[in-house]
Amino acid sequence: MNRQRMAEGDLISNARLRSFLRSAAPFIAAMALLGASPARGQPGLEQRRVLLISCDGLRPDAIEIADAPVMQRLIATGSYQATGLNEMPSVTLPNHISMVTGQAVRQHGVYANSTIPGRVAAPTIFDLAGDAGFGVGFFINKGKLAYLCEEDAVDVWRLTGDVDTLAAEVVAAVGAVELDLIFVHFGEPDGAGHRHGWMSEAYLAQVSRVDSAIGRMIEALETEGLLDETVIILTADHGGHCNTHFLDIADDRFIPFIMNGPGIAAGRDLCRQVRVMDAAATVLHVLGLPTESASDGRPVSEAWVEYLQPECTAPDVTFTIICGTLPPLLVVPLAVVLPWSRRRGAKDLHSSLSRPTAGRRRPQGATLQ
Repeated sequence: MNRQRMAEGDLISNARLRSFLRSAAPFIAAMALLGASPARGQPGLEQRRVLLISCDGLRPDAIEIADAPVMQRLIATGSYQATGLNEMPSVTLPNHISMVTGQAVRQHGVYANSTIPGRVAAPTIFDLAGDAGFGVGFFINKGKLAYLCEEDAVDVWRLTGDVDTLAAEVVAAVGAVELDLIFVHFGEPDGAGHRHGWMSEAYLAQVSRVDSAIGRMIEALETEGLLDETVIILTADHGGHCNTHFLDIADDRFIPFIMNGPGIAAGRDLCRQVRVMDAAATVLHVLGLPTESASDGRPVSEAWVEYLQPECTAPDVTFTIICGTLPPLLVVPLAVVLPWSRRRGAKDLHSSLSRPTAGRRRPQGATLQ
């Protein structure tokens, strides 16, 4: 059910306050930091907006196999890694906390994947952006992610269980409120993975559905004249095998990491291992905010045009054969014995995600930790 979290009047008044703070911020900063550079984010870039998209349960190979032209276009015209690494346990809430705080699970201490009252104790990208006077929008498909952000801490807060309704909320907000940081969590294709199996036809159909929703959000940014100043980051919290995700295997742990927008290199394969915590550090870096709170993350500076990439290689990665009706007590031992076995008909992870052009670089350290 769609739950409207703020009245329209509250949106407008809050937006005016944020707009005032934004206009005053440069003068305040100039007084406080004499001689400091006024540029925000990466040197030479003027973008003032980040769209961070989390597609729950999205395996990197699904982007290539499914009908997902929007994500494929973001990859082709941006920077990409098919072997981004999540945190153990390979489940939704702990990894989303890492995604928005930049802290590893061992640091933020949340291992449970259930609805938790209150909010995360660690500072988030929403806290830092809001405190700096930026407009912040928070849009989620799962109620458990309310733990990431309080309703009154941002300009727009929306929770709805439907992918298309959530995308419509984002589109409406982009046209009504000035938002500098937009976080969108889609609950699919995770739901279809649990119901029908990862990489099933139903799962791939939900990947396509989410892809279309992302396309509508991007179109809204373009209509409002905001796309040219927006860096898009698209990633996931985990993958999956069979109907679940909890093992320390490629199927569950590798996640896509896409960056696209002004100043981002086109057609670049990211060499350094990207981790889920890097999303927070990168968001803060683009907005010109301190990244110290994202203590376990690093900005993905390699994605910028100015970055000179080193040559890098990594071993091939394949999928497991752990699936079907295997007794649970056999799953973990088999995950150790057969971590790199090839599933029937599955392609190598890297080769299946190759761009149309040859010569993809393989990320350094693309191993499970």
